[in-house]
Amino acid sequence: MSPIDLVVARQAIFRRNGEIYGYELLFRPVAADLPVIDGDLMTSTVLFSSMNIGIENLVGDKLIFCNADRGLLTGAIPIMLPPERTVIEILESVAPDEEVLQGCRQLVKAGYRMALDDFEWFPGAEKFLELASVVKLDLRLTKPDALPALIARCREYDIELVAEKVETAEEVELSMQLGFDYLQGYALARPRVVPGKALDTSHLTRVRLAASMLSDEFDLDELERIIRTEPGMTYQLLNLAAVGARDGLRRPVKSIRDALILIGSVRMQSWLALLLLRPASIGGSDELANALYRARMCETLVHGQSAAQSALGFTAGILSSFENLLGIPAAEIVNTLPLDDDLREAAFGEISPVARIVRDVIEYQGGHTSQVRRSGISDLDFDLASMKALTWAVEATAEIDQPEGIGAA
Repeated sequence: MSPIDLVVARQAIFRRNGEIYGYELLFRPVAADLPVIDGDLMTSTVLFSSMNIGIENLVGDKLIFCNADRGLLTGAIPIMLPPERTVIEILESVAPDEEVLQGCRQLVKAGYRMALDDFEWFPGAEKFLELASVVKLDLRLTKPDALPALIARCREYDIELVAEKVETAEEVELSMQLGFDYLQGYALARPRVVPGKALDTSHLTRVRLAASMLSDEFDLDELERIIRTEPGMTYQLLNLAAVGARDGLRRPVKSIRDALILIGSVRMQSWLALLLLRPASIGGSDELANALYRARMCETLVHGQSAAQSALGFTAGILSSFENLLGIPAAEIVNTLPLDDDLREAAFGEISPVARIVRDVIEYQGGHTSQVRRSGISDLDFDLASMKALTWAVEATAEIDQPEGIGAA
């Protein structure tokens, strides 16, 4: 299971005073020879990539403008972005029918703001303008002499106006004269690519998650058991928790279970739906096995010192492996994910008892067996924990690597 490349582009939207108001997220293919994909798949790819790269890394504390094709507007594609910070752009290619209108009402009810992209007047536009917070007018699409009348009609509603495709100094001046609230275009800032990596999840894991989520009860024990074998999914889960709950609260997490509780069953189902929309990459990896081995060994040794902290030991072990698995620096993990102080210290520090065990396990993996250990745990206990952890990691990795339908439970 090797890391997959992720690419999202962002283009700044500016206030009249030159301050950045928000960023529009844009689809960018990883490879130039990819086949043509439809709008819904582009949308799901942007959302998946955004959740893995991290919202803070993409837009900081600014608003997110997210393009939406029909699937997202009607609920077929879940949106995992925080409602209090997200403006959903209804693409001009979407037929403005009653199903889309009803979907937009639901999104507004959930706290999202709506924008009409590349807007031109159409029959029934009034119903959409009553829902929208923002209207974007393309200076390349609308003739300059027609702009004042269109702006006047839009101003009859409680909306703000963005001038799009502002590509020359003259168009900047024109946009200011016409009273646009915000400006976007090459004259101000070109799209900037934000790369990232993620460990894709296996098909077998997705099937098991789907089966668990479709059961009558939200079984935390089963979900935690499944996710523990997928470091990439753990990272996605923590990033999802970083977005915060629907009310905008952001609570630090101490373990995989904490993240599951914070996210809740509804958002877990939406996240799973987003995963199922993507093709799976199945394949084994020494790095994956090493990460699982480290996490399990940390859990076992911590349990021997304090059973109540064994989950902290497992999660800290997984987190400490992300630098090798994904090439993500520890500082970036600390700044991006909503880690509890104890978990942050355990995964990357050297002071707490759990942190000392994690550091010792990392060195043990590297072949350093003769030195005096920080944790004070004996060689015998380390060797016993290592054998148990290695057996579990090999079994878990072999299960993930099985072809579809073999051994599924």
